[in-house]
Amino acid sequence: MRIPLTILFIGTLLTPAWSQFICYSDSTTIYEFPGTKLPPMVGEASFNSTHFRVIVGGKFLDAKAPEAEAVYNCDMVVVDYAANKTYVLPLSYFPPFVDDQFAGINHCYTMDNDTAYIMGGFGYDLAEGYETTFSTLTIFPVKTLIDSVIQHKDYLALFQVVESDSRLAITEGNLVKIGNYFLVYNGRIITPIEEEFTDRLTVSECELRGQLRKFTLKKTAGYLEVDEFQVCNTSKVFYQCMPDNWTGKPTRVFEMDKN
Repeated sequence: MRIPLTILFIGTLLTPAWSQFICYSDSTTIYEFPGTKLPPMVGEASFNSTHFRVIVGGKFLDAKAPEAEAVYNCDMVVVDYAANKTYVLPLSYFPPFVDDQFAGINHCYTMDNDTAYIMGGFGYDLAEGYETTFSTLTIFPVKTLIDSVIQHKDYLALFQVVESDSRLAITEGNLVKIGNYFLVYNGRIITPIEEEFTDRLTVSECELRGQLRKFTLKKTAGYLEVDEFQVCNTSKVFYQCMPDNWTGKPTRVFEMDKN
């Protein structure tokens, strides 16, 4: 089940504990709440820009009932530590494919200068009606998005999406961008499979431990697509995936010191 943080915030203000709620799909309002304290989370993607933190996806944990099943977060969260304020962006106001992906967990993600890259992840595909690994890469400028949220401007056009490419369907992997190249190390592919005689769904899991994937992006007819894709399956042949010229330094996302 997925849970909207807007309801969660209201619940935490009114009661000492929170309950599970199904996401609303028609809200386009940016909500503001005082304070920066969030419920405990796992599996979220996080991006830092000055005194702001942008949080995508993840699951909420109930600290009082750690054995209980965690629930999906289906809002983007922008935390302003300087102003002691939190903004909540309902995912219904995001482009197709992005809303489901951003409500997932364990994405492959990184930030290059001010640009965030979120690839894959695992979660609930509303159109298909089951949990799966998302075959999507979403790109957006972090600071511009933050400015748009603070000023309550339309941010829909800020997102670039590479969609429905099975080579992007990885969860729990490590993403690094060096120059024009993306490198994805380790991870898993989790997909549902329909049993032949029962029509029931079972889960297929493929471990990518020790695997390195390299690719670039190119624009064709106005759309971004994966290019120069290559897989190196063992550390002994990683050199085969190394470009002759990186034209840049590796970039990773680091946690903000909030103390």
